Amino acid sequence: MPQDRVVDPTGAELVCEILVDEGATHVFGNPGTTEIPFVRALAGRDDIEYVLGLQEATVVAMADGMARLTGRPTFVSLHAAAGLGNGIGALTNAAAAHVPMVVTAGQQDLRHLLSGPVLAGDLAGLAEPTVKWAHEVRTRAEVGPSLRRAFRLALSPPTGPVFLSLPMNLLDERGPSAPERTPAAIRGAAPIDALTSLLDRTPADGVALVYGDEVARSAPAEGIALAETLRAPVWGASWPSANPFPTTHDLWRGYLPPTASGIRETLSDHRLVLVLGARAFLAYFPYAPGPVTDAGTRVVQISDEPDDAGRTTPVELALHGDLRATIARLSTALTDRPRRDAGPASPGPEAAGRAHANGPLDARSIAHVLAATLPDDAVILDEAPVTTDDLRHALRLHRPNRYQWVAGGLGWAMPAAVGAAMAPAREGKRVLCVVGDGSALYSPQALWTAARHRLPITYVVVDNGEYRVLKDNWQIHTPGDHDHSALDLDRPRVDFVALARSMGVEARSVTDNEDLRRTLTAAHRHDRPTLIKAHLPQPPTERRRHQSSDHVCG
Repeated sequence: MPQDRVVDPTGAELVCEILVDEGATHVFGNPGTTEIPFVRALAGRDDIEYVLGLQEATVVAMADGMARLTGRPTFVSLHAAAGLGNGIGALTNAAAAHVPMVVTAGQQDLRHLLSGPVLAGDLAGLAEPTVKWAHEVRTRAEVGPSLRRAFRLALSPPTGPVFLSLPMNLLDERGPSAPERTPAAIRGAAPIDALTSLLDRTPADGVALVYGDEVARSAPAEGIALAETLRAPVWGASWPSANPFPTTHDLWRGYLPPTASGIRETLSDHRLVLVLGARAFLAYFPYAPGPVTDAGTRVVQISDEPDDAGRTTPVELALHGDLRATIARLSTALTDRPRRDAGPASPGPEAAGRAHANGPLDARSIAHVLAATLPDDAVILDEAPVTTDDLRHALRLHRPNRYQWVAGGLGWAMPAAVGAAMAPAREGKRVLCVVGDGSALYSPQALWTAARHRLPITYVVVDNGEYRVLKDNWQIHTPGDHDHSALDLDRPRVDFVALARSMGVEARSVTDNEDLRRTLTAAHRHDRPTLIKAHLPQPPTERRRHQSSDHVCG
């Protein structure tokens, strides 16, 4: 039951009070001894749900998944230095995607910290490179103000994770009640006179739009309105965290390629590129010297992240301000601007989908079956590199923010699906999580939490028994015939069906498109998690190499 406020709550009771006041409905955690005061304070409350994860990277990614869909900071409770260390990889993903969350870790009792007790350490220093602000609470009086500041900073633009170290003795001490809540900072619209003048001097058919993650997070409707006002083609960022624009819209052109040369080629026909948001031009592999746009292409960027402007290519004009307000002001100012035909829309997936309807599984056919069977209210979390390009092309999404993608390291999607399924506005609605076999092996513990809460998640593991993307990149970097056996995952091959069942999740394996279609359709109707292993055969050259290697080793 919710507890009445007391005049002198313990530090742990105060944390609970502030969580409720900040609208945090869940605590994602994996506890240890240093968290006992907090877990004890949570016991018996029905206004905060403790979501147990079996490993800390899984815990952080679960909170990431919920925050992406709600736009509100989620709360994470980790265990001491070791637990924080386990969660750091997932924190780098949250930082890259600007996911708002308040991450805490229990610190040993301050009264014997000098003697170096087990699992003590510089927790704030460990977290600092991955968060907006890191702080160790030093007195009971600091607990309330520190936590209030953490929530405020997590939600202030640019949003992102923050960290607090909570010494366990301070959580047992009594002290003052919670300070009043201070809302996150609100920025006004950026000045647009210089931009409208530049647009007036640019032919209507020479403008292109590139939308980063900020559009999906904070200004999806305004982004659509601006594109329709300009009748300009829209690309998504090269390394997106979410779809910023409806993929069914006639102005949508897809995502920029994650290479400098690919970005240059894609945008070379446009005189002016208007970038909305940060991290729009990230190049991954291979390295190419020089800027990512041609000398004849002028770039203007609007973002709430001031240090991103000009990071990957020179910009003629950089505007810093609230993205939603700035886009809305710009659309209003451009209402009477001449419009033009944006050109043909991106081709739909129907023909390719029919071509693969009844054949054996391959990357493209899996993507088209996934898209064809997707429920209208479902969200998709994608961490299957072998099918990502085909899936993005096949998905017909009428709204922004329905497609979520890992922003960095692997191991994000399976636990993030748990958080997405638990988001208050999505209770009972389907989540589709598509992962490669390599990705799935980073955080399979998420299956246990999904089963524990009977969440409506359909997991699809695209199992090709190898790190296929690494092999492809190896060939790009060093063409030729190579021994890729160090990148194989099939000796022994993990039985994902048995793994899922061991954690309480229904599972089965499929090998052809029709079986995948039937199994997906049935899984989407369940009110509990299901795992489908889609077996993707390796190319013949890889099979021959394995047979030769097995013969030599045998």
